[in-house]
Amino acid sequence: MKKIASIDIGSNTVRLLVVDSSDNQDFKLIVSKRKITRLGESMDSQGKLMEERIETTLNVLKEFRQICLENGNPSLFAVATSAVREASNGQEFVRLVKKETDIDIKIISWEEEARLTLEGVFWKIPHTNRKIITLDIGGGSTEFIFSKGKNIAGSCSTSLGVVRLTEKFISQNPINDKEFKNLQNHLRKELLAVKKQLPAFSPEILIGTAGTVTTLAALKEEIYPYDPEKIHGSLFSFHDAESILEDLKRKSLDERLALKPLEQGREDLIIAGTAIVLETMRTFDCKMLKVSEYSLREGIILNAIHKN
Repeated sequence: MKKIASIDIGSNTVRLLVVDSSDNQDFKLIVSKRKITRLGESMDSQGKLMEERIETTLNVLKEFRQICLENGNPSLFAVATSAVREASNGQEFVRLVKKETDIDIKIISWEEEARLTLEGVFWKIPHTNRKIITLDIGGGSTEFIFSKGKNIAGSCSTSLGVVRLTEKFISQNPINDKEFKNLQNHLRKELLAVKKQLPAFSPEILIGTAGTVTTLAALKEEIYPYDPEKIHGSLFSFHDAESILEDLKRKSLDERLALKPLEQGREDLIIAGTAIVLETMRTFDCKMLKVSEYSLREGIILNAIHKN
């Protein structure tokens, strides 16, 4: 067995995975951690990573590096996505992290992000001969991946990230009806454009990954503390998501945080995230969504195993 670690530095959340791997694509979980740092905050208005968010993310990466050292100093593969990819000071951030933590970060393209995410998703969800849309909702971007079996038939990256959309459309909590309507109209327009870019086939299944969909699954089933085994593979319907959203819209941020399955740092973002889910289900006529706990972190690990 060989220890391998991956770090996914997203626009909202930083995730760590440390595993014991074998040659048959099976691995034993040693450590799984995630922390919200909101690295992509103000990207649309500033075009760069903010000093406060860099500092917060750097501290989390120092903590994650120490966890790796305490667990046998495994081979570590770290990637950065939308926020670092687009920021004018993205390379400066990468150099700072290397200097302060000795972590080498690879800034990956959205195409590689999509490929690795799909590899992680299909690690535990059957894919054979099915037409699938995989929805990966991030802080700075959302990716839509069409696949037939495991083969990517088309993919599209958008700027429909939950941090971006919240900053642009949502300023009041409980939610202002006019603000939400503006968000909804924007999403409908953007998703129709996405649909035109992707292959014209009706998906047999919609799979969702990342924090918004796992949070919706946890809220639906009142799962607390967070249990990946109960979350993974669970289903929720359009009606389930719509009911949760209507309840959340009426609540203040503090009232949302009183809901134990809702992670602190996601209380404002969950509105935009759920709106993305609902408009995706509506646009592609999907009545159900299947939740994948596994995505980019696992894809990075599997990719490393393949190369070795």
